[in-house]
Amino acid sequence: MRGAKLTLVSSFLAMSFGMFGFATMANAQGDWHHGRGHNSSWPDSLQTETFTGTAIVDSSFYHPQYFLDVNGDDVADYRLMFGPWWYTPENGATRPQQGESVTVTGAVTGDMMYQGVPGVVVFELNGLKWRDPIAVGGHGWNMGDFWDMNGDTLTTTGTVFVDTTYFYPVYFLDTDADSLPDYMLGFGPPWYEPGNGVTRPADGEVVTIFGRTWNGMMGFAMLMVYEINGQEWQPDNQPAPWAGSWMHRNHADSAYVYCANDSSNWIGFAPGHMGRGMGGMHGMRWPDSAFVQFWQVFPDSLPGGHNPGHFMGFYVDVQDPQGNTMMGGSQWGGNDWGGHHGWMNFEKEHQLHFQYRDEDLQAGNLDENSMVLRYWDASQNSWQVAQNATVDPVSNTVTLSSNQLNTYYALSAPALTTGIDDAPASATPQEFRLLGNYPNPFNPETTIAFELAQSSPVRLEIYNVVGQRLVLLIDEVREAGSHRIVWNGRDAQGRQLPTGIYLLKLQAGTQTAIRRMTLLK
Repeated sequence: MRGAKLTLVSSFLAMSFGMFGFATMANAQGDWHHGRGHNSSWPDSLQTETFTGTAIVDSSFYHPQYFLDVNGDDVADYRLMFGPWWYTPENGATRPQQGESVTVTGAVTGDMMYQGVPGVVVFELNGLKWRDPIAVGGHGWNMGDFWDMNGDTLTTTGTVFVDTTYFYPVYFLDTDADSLPDYMLGFGPPWYEPGNGVTRPADGEVVTIFGRTWNGMMGFAMLMVYEINGQEWQPDNQPAPWAGSWMHRNHADSAYVYCANDSSNWIGFAPGHMGRGMGGMHGMRWPDSAFVQFWQVFPDSLPGGHNPGHFMGFYVDVQDPQGNTMMGGSQWGGNDWGGHHGWMNFEKEHQLHFQYRDEDLQAGNLDENSMVLRYWDASQNSWQVAQNATVDPVSNTVTLSSNQLNTYYALSAPALTTGIDDAPASATPQEFRLLGNYPNPFNPETTIAFELAQSSPVRLEIYNVVGQRLVLLIDEVREAGSHRIVWNGRDAQGRQLPTGIYLLKLQAGTQTAIRRMTLLK
């Protein structure tokens, strides 16, 4: 069992650096040069070098750290990256001793600096293979295929191993007490922590994890964490809070980023839009890839305060491999990617596609014929109309082609006015209809609207996605007509519900209607 586990771990480690963003290493496109001085990412191909020198072992850490002196001055020139403390290859190679003369072949990365010393990812030690020189190229904290929620859920208890030999700590779980990892724990990007106070576990801590398994990475099991000791880390029925998509700088085909909480909304990027500088600004270069987030948000979460005409809101961000926004503003992370204050220019036009529902308009009594797409102009602190946006009331879509991408967008329409030829507001509806809720997604309140063609006993209930009833909002006879009720996002005990998808169920006599709602905090 021990040998089998080590074989899996060895295969896994050979691929792990790029996949999880443990290291933020050097650019593959012309910036490699040992990675010194570059703030970039792990490449799609590796260049190796061979060094001979004296090993320096620092045993003051919980697990020893290894360095290499190549010029005989008793000062470390490189940090040797051997991987987790428990990993050794099956060919008998072992970590060097203090003062031992060694020859190392590996990839140098200046972005894994330790006290000014660049790191060397070790592939060979004294002619013996340590691990395969494989680069994956992705950075790992995305909602792409890797994070697809298609595995089985699992609750298991074990001891946490924290590997701190990388740029970011990496977490494993030993569930059978054999001092070898059985799962790698997926906590998301290193900067993510939920807002409820839960933190990542410490080395040696015994924890109970509820999560979803994934059997990729050469058979090495990943356990995507949803709960730690009964406390939520991320929702198990929603996209991860860091959801988005990676796009390579030189992608050859059109690339699409779908809205994390409603895939009917998307952004399409033309082929090769990351090939050179942006908008003709010479010297502005992209990193090897960029991470794009696209979310639908509660309209009152948009900048500029409450706007009654905004019935759908959207948030867009483009980030470099270190998680710094490329859209400009106050948090640049020191990278000049060509972003402006809340927007970016591109060489080619991208496509934005927004989908809305008739119910969204009806709930707010909004005029579809006057609908516009607006974007937030951070330089003016005001909303501007996207003049070339196209509204299609037949397909309920709004589309825009533009070489500018903004951080915030809103679908907006004025309220309908009643003319002398309009039907009176008190006209009896012709049929039973559950119009849904507005806004949707919402936080924390939403208005639920429905219509009755005749007087009926009415039950209006909220359920979670596994069919448990959370609260009964209406249980009484209601007259024919239009009805609205505000729900505050709480259950029958008054507890605020977490982010997630909820089901709205309306019964009127023998008729039933169900709609989905999204609570997004």
